[in-house]
Amino acid sequence: MEVYCKGTAHIRHKTTGEIYDIENDELDWDAVGGDERQMGPEVHYEATIEHPELGGLTWGLWEYPVGIENCRETNVGPHEVIEDFDYGLEHSELEPDEWLDYTVPDNPFTIFMDSYHHTGDLLADHGKDAGGYLLNRMVFSHQVTALEAYLGDTLMKEVIADTGAMQRLIDQDDDLAKEKFTLAEISKEPGLVERKVREHLRSILYHNLAKVEFLYNIALGVRILTLASDKKSLFKAVLLRHDCVHRNGFDKDGNELKVFTKTFVQNTADLIKAFVEDIEKAVQARSPGEL
Repeated sequence: MEVYCKGTAHIRHKTTGEIYDIENDELDWDAVGGDERQMGPEVHYEATIEHPELGGLTWGLWEYPVGIENCRETNVGPHEVIEDFDYGLEHSELEPDEWLDYTVPDNPFTIFMDSYHHTGDLLADHGKDAGGYLLNRMVFSHQVTALEAYLGDTLMKEVIADTGAMQRLIDQDDDLAKEKFTLAEISKEPGLVERKVREHLRSILYHNLAKVEFLYNIALGVRILTLASDKKSLFKAVLLRHDCVHRNGFDKDGNELKVFTKTFVQNTADLIKAFVEDIEKAVQARSPGEL
């Protein structure tokens, strides 16, 4: 996968007010890091320049899963971006097998609970009370990732097994509803529709809880956010995980986050566990094919 970068960035100096132009050919993009997650690697691409007046300037984006732009970030320090580059992932069409080689587990809930217990033991045995401790942060990040994996695997498992749920997604999800196929294409590949649904579900960012609730609601008739005992803390956990993974525990202003005490991490784990348990009960209680 390659990064495209077009146009010119205009940046205003915080003190002098002078606007500087940065040309796209001044940036060299490299893969600088990554993180192994449930649906494969997450890759971090970055371009950095040292400007004589503005100082260090950084552009970054993340790819996860393969071929999907997860998020992007421009960091010009204290200065102001008047106009940014047009940049992102250069997409190429993936072969069907590349999308379908991910096998959805039969028991996403069991996998989540195993993760909850293992990370809980790790935190209890090796965590510290200090809010900036690395292991605490790692356990916290894994807990949110486990939630994402559960949400994605459960939705895909239920939709693929239930033609009614799949049809509701096709009818009501804007991205799927606009897909058009010829009779020749369907005849050539009988599993074309299912493949497109799989591809779409794999492309979803499952930390976007509002989007995930929409999909669960139209496909399964489950409003997941109504099951959350503390929605505000759940959304906060997702944002904090982003800072842990993409900024190494610092916020967008460069301040180190020190909220990850042993108690905070365990309380967040318990909140996520209760959320997942309630979703699992709601999913298991539904009647396939009907809402």
